[in-house]
Amino acid sequence: MAVRIGDEIVLDLVDNAFGGEAVGRINNLVIFVPFAIKGEKVRVKIISKKRRMLFADLLEVIEPSPERQEPFCKNFGRCGGCQYQHIKYPYQLEIFVKQLKDLLIRTGGFLELPEILPALPSPKTTHYRNRIDLHPAVGEAGEPYYGFCLRNAPKTIFPLTECPIFALEDDFSKIPMRMEDKLLVLRTHSGEPYYYFKDNHNVVSSKPYDYKTKESLGDEDVFYDFCGLRFFNSYSGFFQVNPSLLETFAKVVRDFAQPKSDDLLLDVYCGAGFFGLTLAKEVKKVLGVEIDPSSIAYAKKNAEAAGFTNCEYTADFAENFLKGLLETGVKPDICILDPPRTGLTNKAVSAVKHLEPKRLIYISCGPPTFARDAAKFANAGYQLSKIQPLDLFPHTKHFELISLFEWKGKGLGSPTKSAESEE
Repeated sequence: MAVRIGDEIVLDLVDNAFGGEAVGRINNLVIFVPFAIKGEKVRVKIISKKRRMLFADLLEVIEPSPERQEPFCKNFGRCGGCQYQHIKYPYQLEIFVKQLKDLLIRTGGFLELPEILPALPSPKTTHYRNRIDLHPAVGEAGEPYYGFCLRNAPKTIFPLTECPIFALEDDFSKIPMRMEDKLLVLRTHSGEPYYYFKDNHNVVSSKPYDYKTKESLGDEDVFYDFCGLRFFNSYSGFFQVNPSLLETFAKVVRDFAQPKSDDLLLDVYCGAGFFGLTLAKEVKKVLGVEIDPSSIAYAKKNAEAAGFTNCEYTADFAENFLKGLLETGVKPDICILDPPRTGLTNKAVSAVKHLEPKRLIYISCGPPTFARDAAKFANAGYQLSKIQPLDLFPHTKHFELISLFEWKGKGLGSPTKSAESEE
């Protein structure tokens, strides 16, 4: 029987897909169902089709999974921010490990999997986020309010009276601060909470303001205290959204790096210097590179504030900086890579491969691109030895991972299908 858009069908779900949906199959077609769980029997409505994939809305859970729970947020399902609140937290962590294994096999082509440790849970699973972006809107009676975009309808804004995963508890819909047609960004750090405005293209449109007093903070830096250090940053600069797991995060990076007093540490995509500075006192020298000059200025400031004189930071494209190291014959012992979700460019991968650091620590918030890049390093002579997933984003489809690659020599890395085909 052909399945058409608009049909309602009963479906047995056989997997949890990367991206948040559960998966069923019918007539050799894959059907993706949001807010459902592997093992459930559900009734769904087909809403769209792409190639041999169907996408459905969940209408009814006929046979629920024992891993199902009642979501704790009243906006779950219409807000696009969380995908897993209906799933008990320990099982969310199991899902991430299974998804990572699948990606390494299907995307990376790994014939043998490395040691994948159980995902580390977040100490806080509610009120953990240190940032939310609020969209301005106007109600039917002309009253202004702030809210979130309706799931699958980004031009529709519903009033946000609460967000249980954000650090602050408030009625965010009634925040009185306004700047015409601008989003309000609300953030917390180690000091008092603050806000500023930006446009839809993420261009910052104002200076920061104290959330409680509404007074301008001017150009004052914000700061985060972790691992016995104080990290300064711009009020609009990047910092991890879940501070509760950061000290554990840094400890795993250190355990994988195994720093020694005569090591040269290369910190690529270093931002304001977080990971390199947590290791600076244990190595001979830290070389950091980041494309954003503002971030590099803060990395230098943070090194100086900590009293480290063995840290050098450069504002440049990673590819250019790495090429320069190759030309001057610099040989790092440890290389930390923390690229954006899109992963590494081919030029960056090639340069790192030719530098041949003994230990390569690849940190990723994009598991699919990590699997792709991991295969390239494996085929170049690196052994993918260990991966530690971390849940920096509880109740969402996203997770972070820290991986350890060890240099074994050309042709001696982790086996992959692409390597097999090249022989």
